[in-house]
Amino acid sequence: MRKLVDTNRRRRRRLLESQEEELDQRVAKENAALQKARQALYDEALIPFRDVLQRLKHVDLIEPAAIERPAVDGEVGLEPRRPRRSAVPVTAGLLVGGTLAIALGSPLAGQAARSGAYRVVRSFGRASTGTAINRLHGAAARNATEAWFGRRATGTGGRAAGRMVLSRIETTTADLSRDVVVKFQIQGFEYDRQARARDLERRERTVRERQDGQAALNERGKDMQRVLQGLRSELVGRLPSFTALVEACDDFAQYDSRRRAGVAAMMELDSLAVTVMKCPITDAEGRMTEESGRVIADAEARLLAMEPRN
Repeated sequence: MRKLVDTNRRRRRRLLESQEEELDQRVAKENAALQKARQALYDEALIPFRDVLQRLKHVDLIEPAAIERPAVDGEVGLEPRRPRRSAVPVTAGLLVGGTLAIALGSPLAGQAARSGAYRVVRSFGRASTGTAINRLHGAAARNATEAWFGRRATGTGGRAAGRMVLSRIETTTADLSRDVVVKFQIQGFEYDRQARARDLERRERTVRERQDGQAALNERGKDMQRVLQGLRSELVGRLPSFTALVEACDDFAQYDSRRRAGVAAMMELDSLAVTVMKCPITDAEGRMTEESGRVIADAEARLLAMEPRN
């Protein structure tokens, strides 16, 4: 039965590790796609636009918002926060069992019990003559002590009977100690088994929670990716006419309302792109942010409302 339980637990652990690995791979793939969309918007649209904008003189509009180049392998927040996996510690039961095995399970335990009993009688017992044993010395003290144990065993005394009593004390104590060690070891192994089962259940619960939350996060990531691609498309599509405008005349003060509106549209797209790129999808606790939903909805509405390209 124990072997079957261990086999089933190993199978559960392997399945769980497979699910965790698959989930990690899916998260990494979604993160890479979103990071690629941000990188493309930055490299293909924002930087070229700002290079041309710097050549325009007398611009009385707001300066473009600051934006940093996306990190090559930066985290983009497409995974719920994962609690640190904790290994099952060595159990207290096993530690106690190991200590008892050394302290009690060896013959020293029985010898210590025998020696202790012997010392007590040697200190406080009396010989058959009534003399305190602690007043005797050498062989006389040893003989009187052994005879004291003999009297307690047979009623008539005798050193041989006393030595037999002391031997039984030693043997019984050692046997009892081994029984105690075995009991503690069994309890320790059972505690260890339960702790590992709890750890496995905790990991399974974490994987289920990640799977439940991951679907919504993946959808939010795809929405963000779609908006980033839309912004890049709009900026890249309008960039040739904007570049031609600046090359024809780099003094904004001389622009009429139509040309000024074209510059304003590019500035609006630039500002919107920066806002979307900076928006976090998850907070510090791994929860999906409401802000990301609002930013995506606002960006999509503003893209739809923009004037067609010239």
